Amino acid sequence: MKLVSRIQEKYRKSNKLFLALKVLLSAFTIFFAVRVLFLSISGLVSSDTSTDFPNLLLFGMLFSLGLSNAVELVEKFVTKKKEYFTLLLITTFFLLGVSVFVLWI
Repeated sequence: MKLVSRIQEKYRKSNKLFLALKVLLSAFTIFFAVRVLFLSISGLVSSDTSTDFPNLLLFGMLFSLGLSNAVELVEKFVTKKKEYFTLLLITTFFLLGVSVFVLWI
């Protein structure tokens, strides 16, 4: 029940547009992470070559996570909240950079 109350509190405090974007991007991140997990497990179990592109799945996962952080960064900037702003900025650039690097390889 503690998790539900924490989500409700976040819902009351957050801007609804930013919250909807974060939820959507988090859902994309979870989708790509589960696909990467299933692809990895199937690669360990059988020797068949997969038709999926693991680099594209990793790119989608990391890029969605980076965009989710970017939405939170914009929300912090708009609401003028300074806590963890620099750390979030560095993390966002790192995630987006790694996602581009994974796509480039």
